[in-house]
Amino acid sequence: MNMLKQKVNPVGSSLLALVTDSEAAYIFGLWCADGYYRSSSIGITNVDKRLIDRFARFLRRHLPEDRMRMRIYHPIGIAPKVDVPTYPMRRARQVAYQYYVNSRPLLRLFQNAEQEVAQLPKKWIMAYFAGRFDGDGSVADDRRRDLRITYSNRKEAETDLVLLEQLCLHKATVYQYKAARTFVLYISRTSATAFVTQIRPWSVKLQNVAP
Repeated sequence: MNMLKQKVNPVGSSLLALVTDSEAAYIFGLWCADGYYRSSSIGITNVDKRLIDRFARFLRRHLPEDRMRMRIYHPIGIAPKVDVPTYPMRRARQVAYQYYVNSRPLLRLFQNAEQEVAQLPKKWIMAYFAGRFDGDGSVADDRRRDLRITYSNRKEAETDLVLLEQLCLHKATVYQYKAARTFVLYISRTSATAFVTQIRPWSVKLQNVAP
């Protein structure tokens, strides 16, 4: 069933209407990390074209492709030759892609689901974290040290910490970087290998990396 045609029901229905499988959970996590939105449009912005393409495939499950739009932002003097609007950015260091669609119902669904993330069913938590990691996460080359996901506010970071604690598998903590005005969810070294292994099936960043 097209999620945009579902009737809006009591609290919790937006999350469950949006996140109906592990791929939707991944996309939801990716949007929470790198989401773009305005009054009537929703999308993502990222320098990794693979993430843009994956988000695009998800949107096409629910909306016609001819409604989709893409913009490209690039460093001055390095304009890519493409058939979509491009914009030079003085501070840009590399090409960034913004893929979006104008849809108020879809925007409301994502925004309402974001407020209900604490109710995410356990079976989709790691797929959700794979999206979060691909959007705003990083780990050292050994896949154990400095495993982190960055957030713009404390509430989101602490909500995700609670989600992890529900699984009783991973040790993590939230740390604030006051100078950068960011919050970081750190996965401990003792849990890092298991965390990476569990998000790998969905993560674009990790799928082509040797264990």
